[in-house]
Amino acid sequence: MTQTSPFSLHDAIEWVDAQARGADTLVRLEAASLLVEELAEVGDAVLGYFVDQARHDGHSWTEIGDALGVSKQAAQQRHTLRASLGPSAATFAHLTPRARNVIEAAKEIARSWGHEDVGTEHLLLALYREPRSIGAQVLVGSGLSEERAESGIAERVARGARPRKGDVTFSSRVNAVFSGALSSAHSMHHNYIGTEHLLLGLADGEGVAGEVLREAGLSRESLSRDIERRLAEYTTPGPKTKPPGKRATTKAPTSKTRAPARRPRPR
Repeated sequence: MTQTSPFSLHDAIEWVDAQARGADTLVRLEAASLLVEELAEVGDAVLGYFVDQARHDGHSWTEIGDALGVSKQAAQQRHTLRASLGPSAATFAHLTPRARNVIEAAKEIARSWGHEDVGTEHLLLALYREPRSIGAQVLVGSGLSEERAESGIAERVARGARPRKGDVTFSSRVNAVFSGALSSAHSMHHNYIGTEHLLLGLADGEGVAGEVLREAGLSRESLSRDIERRLAEYTTPGPKTKPPGKRATTKAPTSKTRAPARRPRPR
């Protein structure tokens, strides 16, 4: 099987030079970074397309994982998350680093509790693992400490006999949270999915996390107001403010999708 890429390193360098012709190396580096981000989105969509094709042809997740060079569980989880977020909108690549860390932490929390599925309760606790994130700041600022949240969860969910090892899968309710997070990001005109959107997805959805939030008096409306207030702190006044360190918006002509207007990502 021939493995020649239709897009070579030479092509990429030529594209960057054309976009930033005559500019200094830092501007070209920014253009290169945007290109890599764009290609990552396209690559994710390509993999998703052929995973769908393989599933349609009756191949198992074990076979698909072998073809991708990952475990059955890893292949299934990646595709499930991608399907939840939507292949033509913000995908896994649009999760902020802290949101990705939260999702990984949720898996670890599920294992430590001896559960085979990642539930909304694990995702809620995982938000506290990123204390500087908007999601964690809103929770703590609203009076729902990690200890209080964990206590509320423990009243509703029993721990397993022992911690689990290996991969865990996302529950259907967590997949619904991902969809809700994407909807929240779009309604707020954000082209990324952050911890704040995950929190709103938890508040909207069913499951243990939603019960704990409501018991603490945290509705979607109150959380949304607090999130908007905190996000406003990242933006300085002005009709067309460019957030500190924001890159140029030159886009590579490789993706047919268009994300919503950019807003500064919380650091």
